[in-house]
Amino acid sequence: MSQKYRGVLIGVTGIGAGRPSRTSGIPVYDKMGGSHASAYHQHPDTELVAICDLREDALQKTKEIWSDVWPDLRVYTDYREMLEKEKPDLVSVATSDHFHADMTVAAAEGGAKGILCEKPIATKLEDADRMIAAAEKNNVPLSIDHTRRWDPSYLKARELIQSGEIGSLRTIVSEMFSQRAMLFRNGTHLIDLIVFFAGSSPEWLFAELEPGFEHFTEYKGDGGKNPATDPYASAYIHFENDVRAFYNSYKLDHAGSKNSLTCDGGRIEITDHNLELITTKSHYEWSTSNVRVENYRATHQLGGLYEIIDVIENGGELISSGREARKTVQIMLGILKSHHAGNVRVNL
Repeated sequence: MSQKYRGVLIGVTGIGAGRPSRTSGIPVYDKMGGSHASAYHQHPDTELVAICDLREDALQKTKEIWSDVWPDLRVYTDYREMLEKEKPDLVSVATSDHFHADMTVAAAEGGAKGILCEKPIATKLEDADRMIAAAEKNNVPLSIDHTRRWDPSYLKARELIQSGEIGSLRTIVSEMFSQRAMLFRNGTHLIDLIVFFAGSSPEWLFAELEPGFEHFTEYKGDGGKNPATDPYASAYIHFENDVRAFYNSYKLDHAGSKNSLTCDGGRIEITDHNLELITTKSHYEWSTSNVRVENYRATHQLGGLYEIIDVIENGGELISSGREARKTVQIMLGILKSHHAGNVRVNL
């Protein structure tokens, strides 16, 4: 790295600016952060110079939390003013889903060198397209924070599929359960993983929404705060390479998610806690083994930040680009369309 990258953050609540608690008494230093601010803190060549939010109390709380790291952190309530005055190298967009587009376009057109935007990229395809077009026109890497694309376990699972060791991928079954198993809030992660593993573009689907969401023909959520504003859903998704995927979510107190990836010669079972490879010698004899996963220096938001800077300096393709993230929005909007047309097939 040849320079210090100046970053700004739009949206400081939740995943925007949280700071992990410090560990003491054991020889492990710096928990991997789960926020954009933590990523800037832990990357050796970035600094956060300013933050923006509509809530003054949230801005002051964030400034206090990070005062020992960035004592001169500047605060704004207008992101356009912040972009104009600070002229940052890097911009993080961590606002509610339906506000991403204008902020990302403004950052791309305002001289930013790289953008890390929260998931989903947008809630309308036209907004996603505006963001992608602005980033590509200005040669700005636009990365979308589907965090599991920088997670060692999920990368290892995809590596196993791409290696061909267990044959071609045939089906994906992905399920999510929790009170926050909402389509646009957390379902986007699981649907993105389906796209990630399928390695193709979605071709058609049919789907069903949670009962009581007959009004939900387009995104009408509140940014993920209230589960009652965003439905769970079930869908069958067919990809251009003939991979068949089944997505299912349900609002339950029992929480968790899992993915089953079936190939010609075996099956991969992966969750946020475990990665298993299952092979068979016969209908009656199965072999199950835990897959060893390598440690990574940087994952999640920090991994995304490292990747953006690497692409800025050396070129290349992002693993979670705007164009990849667009496929997830395409599927989610297709789910809405299928449900309201009577659970029929929708061509994508």
